[in-house]
Amino acid sequence: MPSKPIFGFYGGWATYRSGKGRCTVEDLNPHLCTHLIYAFVALDHNGSIVQKDDTERNAMRRFNCLRNSNPSLKTLVSVGGAVGCGSAFASLAASSSLRASFARNVREFCGSYGFNGVDIDWEFPESSSNQSNFVQLLSALSSELHSNGLLLTTSVGVNRPYDMSGIARHVDYILLMSYDYNGSWDSYTGHNAPLSWGSVETDYQRRLNVEASVSDWIGRGSVPKSKLIVGLAAFGRTFTLSSSGNYKPRASATGAGRPGPYTQQQGTLAYYEVKDAFGEGRIWDDQQHVPYAVSGDQWVSYDDPQSIRMKCEFIRREGLGGAMIWSIDQDEFQGGRFTLLRTVAECL
Repeated sequence: MPSKPIFGFYGGWATYRSGKGRCTVEDLNPHLCTHLIYAFVALDHNGSIVQKDDTERNAMRRFNCLRNSNPSLKTLVSVGGAVGCGSAFASLAASSSLRASFARNVREFCGSYGFNGVDIDWEFPESSSNQSNFVQLLSALSSELHSNGLLLTTSVGVNRPYDMSGIARHVDYILLMSYDYNGSWDSYTGHNAPLSWGSVETDYQRRLNVEASVSDWIGRGSVPKSKLIVGLAAFGRTFTLSSSGNYKPRASATGAGRPGPYTQQQGTLAYYEVKDAFGEGRIWDDQQHVPYAVSGDQWVSYDDPQSIRMKCEFIRREGLGGAMIWSIDQDEFQGGRFTLLRTVAECL
């Protein structure tokens, strides 16, 4: 097992992908992570966990059976995510009774399915009242879960307002989503998860990197280094170039890149789709310590074993808690390779 915590997210929807993109619970390797996280379950405005269909209920039970092969493994469930849960979080976090009810419901849900804990992924508590209520919500969860031997983590965005020290008081780990720094919402190409800043960037853009985000949480936030988990991306952010002859970072782009054949989402590709689509088009950025690739008018920023190793070296050098990868079903999982995840496990 790795010497530092490694959290691997698994997106339950990956089982519905076609062909080589289909990743089931049985495709996962329970020995490469210290913690596996099942994403996602939703919640309603009353603090109840939204029940899944029989297929997903069965998948969650099988997910927790992975511990039979590795008794040291911890399994968690992530509540929330990027789609549709923000208003529900805001409603229940504002009420002490709903916070308590939600905490009980989460504990019972973990018990019913066999999870060792929960990750809270509220994207994002932007307002000052939501930030304060978020800390109170984590406090309620901490009291309920920790007294029952369950883990509590939270996934947080970069360059977002948080009561950082307040969050750190209540959770076991903070999972920093240190990716999505640039994407097809921009009018120019940029790296998804650069380790460092580049000379072509403006003052604001020089905050869009892993080193700056970690410094923010450790410095301004006074968060214990041991609790901060650095997020790593097993996916790339894609763009369509305005001109195929102008392809360096900050080149003009007309929008998102074309969807991949398996993940089928404009603007992103799984790591295995990047490998298939871009072949020998890889270019290394010496300043920002990440690769990008070009094929015709398509441009992608992604992570590969070289950049992952550099980020793991950064984690060790800075004495940080460990690493998280989003998501292991987008790694080269086929045939048990898990190219990126294995790199993390070897480095940490």
